Amino acid sequence: MKNNIIKTKILLLFMAVMLSFSCSEEFLDEPKNTRGVTSDVVFSDRSIVESYITGILRNFRSQYTTVDTGGLYALYFARTVKGNDIIQAANWYRFDYGHENREPNFRRTIFNWDYNYDQINQANVLIKGVQESDLDDVSKKEFIAVGKVLRAFHYFQLALEFAPNYNNDRSIARLPIYTEPATGASEGNPASPLSDVYNLILADLKEAISDLDENRLGKSYINKSVANGILARVLSVTQDDWTGMATAAKAAYGGGDASAAVTSTNWGSGFDDMTDPDWIWAMYQDGNETNFYYAAPHVMIDHLVLSYAATYINPNFVDEFSDTDVRKLFFDIYGVSATTPYREFITTKFDFTFEADLPIMRKSEMVLLEAEAQYHAGSTGTAQNLLFALQSARDPNAVKTTSTGQTLLNEILLERRKELYAEIGVEWFDAKRYRLPINRDPEHRVVVNVEADSNLFFLKIPEKEIDANPNIDESINNE
Repeated sequence: MKNNIIKTKILLLFMAVMLSFSCSEEFLDEPKNTRGVTSDVVFSDRSIVESYITGILRNFRSQYTTVDTGGLYALYFARTVKGNDIIQAANWYRFDYGHENREPNFRRTIFNWDYNYDQINQANVLIKGVQESDLDDVSKKEFIAVGKVLRAFHYFQLALEFAPNYNNDRSIARLPIYTEPATGASEGNPASPLSDVYNLILADLKEAISDLDENRLGKSYINKSVANGILARVLSVTQDDWTGMATAAKAAYGGGDASAAVTSTNWGSGFDDMTDPDWIWAMYQDGNETNFYYAAPHVMIDHLVLSYAATYINPNFVDEFSDTDVRKLFFDIYGVSATTPYREFITTKFDFTFEADLPIMRKSEMVLLEAEAQYHAGSTGTAQNLLFALQSARDPNAVKTTSTGQTLLNEILLERRKELYAEIGVEWFDAKRYRLPINRDPEHRVVVNVEADSNLFFLKIPEKEIDANPNIDESINNE
């Protein structure tokens, strides 16, 4: 426990560090200096609370120990390289690419655990601090809702990373639940059943959605649309409320005409600008608000500037795109397909600069999630229309599908891969929740086949957590 969540005393250090960052127009212009102040002061003023939230969100694109253990983007890109569509060179993320990075003392396992539990503790500090503050009722409702969204979001990441598919065994217990801030006397909680973890996630999100509106300081912040988008993702995993999933996804992209919702200005322009109307939630950067050479996917994928230039595209995935699709941004710039086939194609989807914004959630994803939910709910025609809304926006020669049944679902999942590749680990995410294998083509640098429901779909619990928490038994890693 001492090694996985932040003590109360560290809260003040966290505040001092986070609030010392220069804040741009996306963040607060002049956050108040709270160095050395106590929590009753931190939560006494709306602008200081906003600065505290800014600090939590800043960790989405933070620098930790190594390039492949940064913020949220590091979790997403590690999932990305575990699939078949993306090929990673012998560079950063190579152990994730080889499905080797899951042992209890490995940095992926330790980082993914510590990062998410640290963020959960900060969310708990926010919720409790606001609850006990003298802020006005409107501010209290808003900030508590933001804290619940953050807590739910990070518990969802932990559930994806450290447990089997939810519908394999909802009773399996691998994650401790904490809803109060840590103190110096805190002892680690026992692991809770996966069903309890998801019940907390769903309760937090649904309560927050009712208390949030669409107002926020910028696209890096949380509002009702973001909360609905997270809820849609969670329900796509639990797969027990397709109507609720469709409703949440539609609310996230704004409802109305799906064709208008998927309009994007980033394709062919570097996928680095959060002002794109398609983007719902993003990690903002400018020349000062940057994590330099840590920012995956951009720093890994862009081969045209000084970067790691470490990521390639499976040629069989390239073949899934028509020549008139604006997303077909693949090129053979090295001419080495005969000697090193895995290096045949790179993509120019992402430009790497120190000002590149990083996507977290887009309306296009939500339109496809609604299509998926409508399919499962039996509304085949609506699902086909939603799928075509996205396809026709990307390819003027797209033809509306007439497929039904499993074929239609397969087409929706393929479109998710084509639209979201390298952003949020979509191929791995869909394989895990639908209990599908990941079989790599021979073109890969490392050919590994991961069976459906394989233990390779989740990480072991860090040894340091087991050592520090007397309520977690070492046998937890026997899977």
